Amino acid sequence: MDASSTRATRRFTRRGLFRLAGAGALAGILAEGLRVYAFSNQHTVIPGLVYRSAQLSPAQLQHVIDERGIRTVLNLRGTCPDTGWYLGEVRTTHAANVSQEDISFSAKRLPAPSEVRRLLDVLDHCEKPVIFHCQRGADRTGLVATVSLLLFTKATLAEARRQLWPRYGHINGGRTTIIDEFFDFYETWLKANGQLHSPERFRDWALHHYCPGPYRAELTLLGPAKPVVPIGRGLSFTIRARNTSIAPWQFHPGGSGGIQLRGHLFTTSGQKLYTARAGLFEKTVPAGETIDLTIGFPPIREPGHYLIHADLLDTQPIDLLDSDFVQYGSEPLIVEVSVID
Repeated sequence: MDASSTRATRRFTRRGLFRLAGAGALAGILAEGLRVYAFSNQHTVIPGLVYRSAQLSPAQLQHVIDERGIRTVLNLRGTCPDTGWYLGEVRTTHAANVSQEDISFSAKRLPAPSEVRRLLDVLDHCEKPVIFHCQRGADRTGLVATVSLLLFTKATLAEARRQLWPRYGHINGGRTTIIDEFFDFYETWLKANGQLHSPERFRDWALHHYCPGPYRAELTLLGPAKPVVPIGRGLSFTIRARNTSIAPWQFHPGGSGGIQLRGHLFTTSGQKLYTARAGLFEKTVPAGETIDLTIGFPPIREPGHYLIHADLLDTQPIDLLDSDFVQYGSEPLIVEVSVID
């Protein structure tokens, strides 16, 4: 064989090897994608102790319980007794004599501090091995997997956050980027205090310092604590809102996008009569500062006692979810109003 034929054979062989390697990598990516998006998205977080998955069928869950020796199933979708998937899971865990814990997280909202505290309590005290899941096993499950590594291993924050990589179905973009912001808050807190991550510091932050972005306020009624209003006269109330969060509030004009004050007027039996909003203007309220907002309701024609429920609301575009501050543990303002002849 002459030299030119040898070079051609080598070029062909090298090109063929590259093609084979590329095809193998593509096949691996496709297989992993199928596991994430079409199947159970099962992965080991801490060998022998902590596992993650998507929502499993009763048969799949029973198989995992038997295979891994699972002692606790942690459902991150909340208690849903009127749904088939929940009833199937409860029946399976009961028949297998394993514990089931239910925690309510959202892939589109920051977790409430009360649910974060409950999560730590469950992870600390549940019988292990434990497997946890949401619907796809990507976002809420990725959050809890990251928390598990931060609590129970020597993983760095960056290493733990790999549980939120696209490999598991999570994308740091769009609506689910809120999951990544939770750990951004922790990282910012560490830097502000000149500290490095440790399991003890993460536990302290999660239990005592975590604030869900701008969603914390102190609301105070300006005026009498129990207003008295003559019958037939419109109701007007001014509420002082103090920003007790870690982020500024952004008020904007228009129906969506930005913080607003929303008030509901109820009868004492719980019937909602009117809804009013305030804060539809351009304003930034930094953390620690206050803003006075006035809401008004039409005249009430019947004497008696009524209740006003007021809370701040972060309004979103139509394809996102509005966020009432009370969902994050912030206290709403409840005022009793007397309407007299």
